[in-house]
Amino acid sequence: MRIKLLFLFIFTLSLTKGQDEPLFILQGHSGGINSIALSPDGKTLVSGSKDETIRFWDLEKKESIKSIVIDHSSVKRVSFNKDASKLLISIYERFAEIDIKSGKKKLSKKKSHTAFAETSIYSEAGDFILTSSWRDNTLSIWKSSNFKKVIDLKEIYWVDNALFNKKGNIVYSGGHDNQIKAWDVTTGNMIYALAGHDDWVYDIALSSDEKFIYSAGFDKLIKVWDLNSRKNIATLKGHSEGVVCIDISPDGKWLASGGTDKEIIIWNLSDNSEVKRIKAHADAVTDLKFSKDSKTLYSASLDKTIKGWNLLEL
Repeated sequence: MRIKLLFLFIFTLSLTKGQDEPLFILQGHSGGINSIALSPDGKTLVSGSKDETIRFWDLEKKESIKSIVIDHSSVKRVSFNKDASKLLISIYERFAEIDIKSGKKKLSKKKSHTAFAETSIYSEAGDFILTSSWRDNTLSIWKSSNFKKVIDLKEIYWVDNALFNKKGNIVYSGGHDNQIKAWDVTTGNMIYALAGHDDWVYDIALSSDEKFIYSAGFDKLIKVWDLNSRKNIATLKGHSEGVVCIDISPDGKWLASGGTDKEIIIWNLSDNSEVKRIKAHADAVTDLKFSKDSKTLYSASLDKTIKGWNLLEL
């Protein structure tokens, strides 16, 4: 019995060796986690996984409070609408909207895309939905009321991530042509492209004042772009492998980045310096979200866990 216990202890140590200590760990998924979303009140976290489920987590109790099965599809992306009454998810060849209270699913038409919808997010006003896909190379905008397509922003490269500006009249995208692109929602035309990465752009984030956009690349770099001059004004170097996800704190002071190197880096946006490095997970870090007070960072990983990190000492 003692030998078994000793083996388990050593095995546990080997799994966590070199990792920093989180505030808490949320476990329950049987597959890697692709995406997380934080409710507007900051009390609930939702996760989408390769195990074909969505889980709702109570952040006060640190426990799973609900799980919804999504038949025959990994969940690529989850995002709340403004009042957290609905949840939007990206799945294979389509997207779906879940009513939080009833749990009912509203599905888009089959083959809304010809592969996984990489992005599915609401506009700020909630009247439109933006989706993107890697196989059909399209960015599509839909009416949220009836899921009818408004326009396609036709790309020629795999689109990894996209977002609306606050007004909802511009879409920014990043993808396998190593560029960030700005699109006119009304005409569907590209306004301009920002080139500077040497590998594909996996994630993008817009500053709250919309003066800057940040891009995370598989070239291990994070780039800062001035949207007025349309120039790269800073490059953040620190990851040893591709950067998969970034998030900006609500107070605008910090940027968090995570990658296939299993690490999280916190950056000071006043001078773009590295202030903290966290050996976070046993597999790639896939998504990051700051708490509403900017004091906690939540990370998701292909190691099937979500972790909370204390940022009070920054």
